[in-house]
Amino acid sequence: MEAHELFRGEERDGRVPRTSFFTRKLATKFQKMGIDIPASVMAFLDTPLCAFDEEQARYFEEKFRPLIPRLISILEEVYDELGADREGWEDMLTYNVRQETPIGICARAVLVKKERSAEDILTRALRDEQRTRRLERPPCFSRPGV
Repeated sequence: MEAHELFRGEERDGRVPRTSFFTRKLATKFQKMGIDIPASVMAFLDTPLCAFDEEQARYFEEKFRPLIPRLISILEEVYDELGADREGWEDMLTYNVRQETPIGICARAVLVKKERSAEDILTRALRDEQRTRRLERPPCFSRPGV
């Protein structure tokens, strides 16, 4: 079963769900790549996990979960293209994604990757800075009997 068959783009109370910042950016990136994403799939990305019915939950586990690493890498490209910073990205997660959604999971993973990358760079820089040089004994100390 495809995502567009699972979600018709309307909430149960008849309202159309709001498209998140991350979903819009992902859609724009896919469009630049020449990939069309059905509106129903976009709606699936913004559907709170707690609102999934059994079919949506099964789709998420079986078909969507394997796509998460690819979506994360594409969102990471979006992050870099935007020149985003971790605080701004985190603010968008806090204020734009009210409940955990598939796109929120991917966006949060980008943030974690960026934090780890920054820690790696900082750790490497500190390690290089703190590396001590081997002290050589002056030549006069290495001669016996002097």
